[in-house]
Amino acid sequence: MGLQGRGGTIQYRSHTRFPGYWRLLDVIYLPDENEDEDDENDDMRLDIDNMSYEELLALGEHIGNVSTGLSKEVIMARLKQRKYICLATGPCVGEKTCCICQEEYADDDDIGKLDCEHEYHVACIREWLVQKNSCPICKKTALAT
Repeated sequence: MGLQGRGGTIQYRSHTRFPGYWRLLDVIYLPDENEDEDDENDDMRLDIDNMSYEELLALGEHIGNVSTGLSKEVIMARLKQRKYICLATGPCVGEKTCCICQEEYADDDDIGKLDCEHEYHVACIREWLVQKNSCPICKKTALAT
């Protein structure tokens, strides 16, 4: 008996029925005849698991950096900004924090709001968006372009 799959056949010689499922015994995988042929892209594959730190650094330099960030001009034109005002009657301890710098907002801090409605210090989110146009919390596109 056997199950046909992509790239080969799984054969089993015996099986046992347990309540709710079957258990296969003596499972053997038989690859297709042409599965052992050389892949035309074998020379392009990299075994990064066995590369040294220096080889990985060299690979990173060779590949380069792909920036998905925005320019500072686009950020400042599209980022909604406001001043933070604490509405508590007492001290504003533990009120709200910026998840990028982990600091609590203080009165008159500049706050930037993304399209997803998450808020951060303007300086923090500007630096983030230069690197990547996604929200640090929900990963949605931060600012539509």
